[in-house]
Formats: sequence, C-alpha cells, structure tokens
Amino acid sequence: MKNIFKIPVLLFLAIFLLVSSCKKEIDGCIESSAMNYMPDATTNDGSCVFAYDFAQGIWNISSVCDDLIISIPLAGDFPVPLNDMFPETIEITGEGAGVVSMDINGENVLANVSYSGIVTIQDDQKISVDTGDFGVVDVDITGSGMIESASNGDLTLNLAFEIPLAGTQTSSCEIAFTK
Repeated sequence: MKNIFKIPVLLFLAIFLLVSSCKKEIDGCIESSAMNYMPDATTNDGSCVFAYDFAQGIWNISSVCDDLIISIPLAGDFPVPLNDMFPETIEITGEGAGVVSMDINGENVLANVSYSGIVTIQDDQKISVDTGDFGVVDVDITGSGMIESASNGDLTLNLAFEIPLAGTQTSSCEIAFTK
C-alpha cells in the first residue's frame, strides 16, 4: 500500500521539477544601448527605441532666452533681445556614432547624443548672430539637454558673445523641442 502513494508523489515531484526548471521568456528590448532597455527581457520583441534615431528630423522649437545686455564703459548698457535668434523649426541630421548636427540659421552645431537621450553640445561650436547696433558677432555655444521621447525634448544653451569694446558677454536660452 505504501508503494501506491510513493508513485503519485514521485510523479508529481518529477512534473514539478520539469515545469519549474523551464525558463520563462520575457519579451522586451534586449539592446543595452536603447532608451527602453529591459535587463530582465530574454527575447527581443522589436520594441527598442534609440535616442539617436529620435533626435533626427525636423523639430518645432520655442526658445526663452535671457536678453543679452551689452555693457560698454562710459556708454552704458544696451539690451539685445535674443528670443528671435532661433528659427521656429530646426533640422537635426545624423552624423554617425551618436553625433547629430543642428542647423541653426544655416550654421551647423554638433552635439553628442547618449544612449539614454542626454544631448551635449560639442566643444568649440559657434554661430554668428546679428546683434543690431553691434553688427554680426560670433557666439560660442555650450549646453546640454534631454530627448524625452520621439516627440519632445529640451536643451539649455549657454551663449558667449565676443563684443568689440565690451569683451565677452553671456546669456542663456531654454529651448523646447516638439514634433
């Protein structure tokens, strides 16, 4: 009689061990360089999204810039509004290896895009800006931001203007990107 109970128990244990030893597959993004990487995923379901790909295309931008105040000794302070410095749309193109180029009024500014979506303006980037009374001046651009999704992101730009007679003057702009 004892053997009659042992067989079902052993059969149950064998089935339990067989079922529990099978790995459960978890669908998701298995690419560690993707913004939506799932470390627990075992099967790639094709859902991976990459910040570098999101960054490219035509973006609508809105900028909020601090006015540039050009201070010239003995002459006074001269405000230069900067909100109209940027176009309403901007084209961002891929340069390869996580680098994008932003066309700002016909001049290319290079930026690095990390896997997680952080955007960093590369060193030594310049554009020319018409300051009105002080003419066209070169502007050094630095800054960083974040690509939040395929349809929005932000960027904080720090601008350094080299003004004759006034030296280096600085300002900053908050730029929102939407598609």
